[in-house]
Amino acid sequence: MNKKPVLLRTIFTLIVVGVFVAAMFPLREKDFYETFLTLLENPSDPLVKELVANAKAKQESDKVKYPYASTALEAACKEIKVPGKDGQSYPVDLIKLVKPVIMKSQKLQNNGDVISLVRKNASGSFHLGIDLNGGAEFLLRLDPDEKAKANFDKFRDNAIETIRKRLAGQNIFETEISPAGQDFVSVRVPVVTKADKANLEKLILRSAKLEFRLVHPDNDTEVPKFERYLAQGGDPDAYPDTPPESEFLSMEERDSDGNLFYRWTLVENEVQMEGDQVEDASVRLNEFGMREIALNFTSTGAVQFGKVTTKYVHRKLAIVLDGKLYSAPNLKEPILGGSASISGNFSQDEAKSVADALVSGSLPFKITIASRSDIDATVGEETVRQSLFSGIIGTLLVIIFMIVYYRLAGVVADISLVVNALLLLGAMAAFDVTLTLPGIAGIILTIGMAVDANVLIYERIREEQNAGKTIRSAVDSGFDRAFSAIFDSNLTTLFIGLILFWQGTGAIKGFAMTLAIGIFTTLFTTVFLTRLLFDLILRIPFLNIQNLKMMLFLKNPHFDFIGARKFIIPFAVCCLVGSIVVFCVRGSDMLGIDFTGGTQLIVKYVPLEKGAERVPVSQIDDYLKSVGYDSRSAYKQVTDDDNKEGASKLEIVIRSSKDHNTQVSAEISDQLIRDLDAKYPQIQFTKESSNTLGALIGFAFLKSSVIALILSMIGMIIYMVIRFQFSYSIAANIALVHDVIVSMGIYALCGGQLTLQVMASLLTLIGYSVNDTIVTFDRQRENLRLLQGSQMTYSQIVNLSVNQTLARTILTSLSVLLILLSQIFFGGEGIRDFISVMFIGCVVGCYSSIFISPLITAYWHKSSANIREDAHAGDANAEDGKTADPA
Repeated sequence: MNKKPVLLRTIFTLIVVGVFVAAMFPLREKDFYETFLTLLENPSDPLVKELVANAKAKQESDKVKYPYASTALEAACKEIKVPGKDGQSYPVDLIKLVKPVIMKSQKLQNNGDVISLVRKNASGSFHLGIDLNGGAEFLLRLDPDEKAKANFDKFRDNAIETIRKRLAGQNIFETEISPAGQDFVSVRVPVVTKADKANLEKLILRSAKLEFRLVHPDNDTEVPKFERYLAQGGDPDAYPDTPPESEFLSMEERDSDGNLFYRWTLVENEVQMEGDQVEDASVRLNEFGMREIALNFTSTGAVQFGKVTTKYVHRKLAIVLDGKLYSAPNLKEPILGGSASISGNFSQDEAKSVADALVSGSLPFKITIASRSDIDATVGEETVRQSLFSGIIGTLLVIIFMIVYYRLAGVVADISLVVNALLLLGAMAAFDVTLTLPGIAGIILTIGMAVDANVLIYERIREEQNAGKTIRSAVDSGFDRAFSAIFDSNLTTLFIGLILFWQGTGAIKGFAMTLAIGIFTTLFTTVFLTRLLFDLILRIPFLNIQNLKMMLFLKNPHFDFIGARKFIIPFAVCCLVGSIVVFCVRGSDMLGIDFTGGTQLIVKYVPLEKGAERVPVSQIDDYLKSVGYDSRSAYKQVTDDDNKEGASKLEIVIRSSKDHNTQVSAEISDQLIRDLDAKYPQIQFTKESSNTLGALIGFAFLKSSVIALILSMIGMIIYMVIRFQFSYSIAANIALVHDVIVSMGIYALCGGQLTLQVMASLLTLIGYSVNDTIVTFDRQRENLRLLQGSQMTYSQIVNLSVNQTLARTILTSLSVLLILLSQIFFGGEGIRDFISVMFIGCVVGCYSSIFISPLITAYWHKSSANIREDAHAGDANAEDGKTADPA
């Protein structure tokens, strides 16, 4: 038995499970204002009541300007004035209203920090992706500067990647960003809370245009004149005496009592240096404990900044970001080290978003939000409900299967699976991971790997029991002997996941995060928790367990897999060549809307019958597909300047085709509306607008994805060379490529298209294929060590190893197939492609781990030391009695 104290391990397990379960709450978003009041020392203070009332009134009176409670509260703080000790009036400082213990523990410094904390506390723990729960869409209008006008498309594409990087800096990876007609970009983010939308709006609108300018020499004499003008009620934008080529900018500061005020500074318009040479930006605390942004320039930028600070030594350098003055330090001496800092009254969120924006790059556009929309789940609400139901059925089938097959050990495995799911969900909530369809793919792979680990352990325990060991000794040996296979398969998959996270973007990064978390939870539950449960069960006297009873699927299989190479090799080659032929024949027709873009129709949706239910998008998509349209649909609630209350719209995107020009697309869209009217007479459909929608998967996205996959394969080769042999790494990668190509070929042959859903399935297939292959290789490695010096050939040892792991390979695949079959029969149409590719890949992966990868290693090796090679691998069966019973 495990020598470590059971009590300590039990306490540790309960603490870990408790922490991650607690991270799952609150499940839903809380009221922003109620959450705000819980942070205050005196919620009944008249000033607090006035603040909340003012903020709510702003939201009611102008929903466009104040769409979120956080922006309304921020504006109310600036509008309401409170008297200071010096008799002057100052804006409301929330820091003085917050409980001191909260202010110190959270290191709050300004109103922005307080509002950010309220947003965080009010938000729910779980974040679902656009595909599962909808989100927000911002339609951005791009007003280019002179530099960008000449090559608008290039700068627009760069802007899309810049926005994507900024969102990634906020741990929001599952975004949909694409061109949307001339001068517009559609940004869809998986956020549904108003607080999150307010925060993202600021981030998206930030141009990150950093300028180093000079404070005007006459600043000390001109500013008092300007302030007297303002005191008399003058408009700052209409001041008539502003010196030429300069402007007045305000800068936030605090006085000695901590009161916030604004200092006006006269700044020259001439830009001495721009921020395009910033290499890195990070947030740090200065000597006064205030946040500042540390800048590091490129080598070229360092030289340029040194020249500016040398030329204007003893002048004040104004640091202006997006038209706002943050600081104006005095240049006491030249700065030649290639670094600088921006000080200011930053909130924690603002400082991080500014730093992220500076690193990701500035935008050569003035960005305005043309409209905001709340979009429904892109796979459809009905599909989400059906998928949840079918997922529960599939999980129950796996639980029942484990109990029926492994009896008491199956109960232990099921407890481990349930805890694994809780830890996985808790970790996703704790780390703010957005759950999307690719994320679900990662979860399914996690379940498969968890079941696989338990099967490996139990089959090893079966071997030890058959060898005559006691139950305690068999359990110990079973865990010890299965550990290397579990460790290598999970670590290799983790390595792939980390590279995908490092180099991937969007859905790929989201999949990688879910996969990485799932690997850690799987290792904890299968290696640590399952063993602890066995230690506890075997210590219960009245159970008196002497033997673990299990069903036996295959008893000592003696199949000649290597001998079947005459059939396997031609079959595999035909599958590969056939798949490539299918790709060539279908060509661009195989690419889905995510790759091609299309024509976006915004359709007004008005029920003609009172109480008529909204038609699910899955039904609309099915109908449009049946009458020949390659399209997808989603409901959205649009809010803009002309429509403050918002209206329900139906968005339909028709896939682009090389045969469709603008006129044909217009004709097709008109016919589509007529078809919908004929199908659903209880609804009036009216086309409101039509735009060309660019591809979600652009060149930069595709490039990063391909690089990530290539690097992951190289990394797998390196790891397997270290842990196994070079031949094993080559065999695993060949099997991996085979699985992906053949699975996609079968799917394409059935008329499927390559979409983001399909990409998620293929990523899952990569992890599944690697996991399956390494388990077989681990048994080969063990048998090569045990049978060193025997008369068995290398092919015979490989064949023996495949037979010994055959039951495990089939059982693991069966458990995953149970989940997938439940999704196919009970899930919705919206994820049918996703599940279909996974089902095909699971079958192909099982076949390749039995036939392809072992065959490659057997062919690779000729005679090794004391291991001979001959042409009749089937003779290995005669030697089976000299080795451990097959698992």
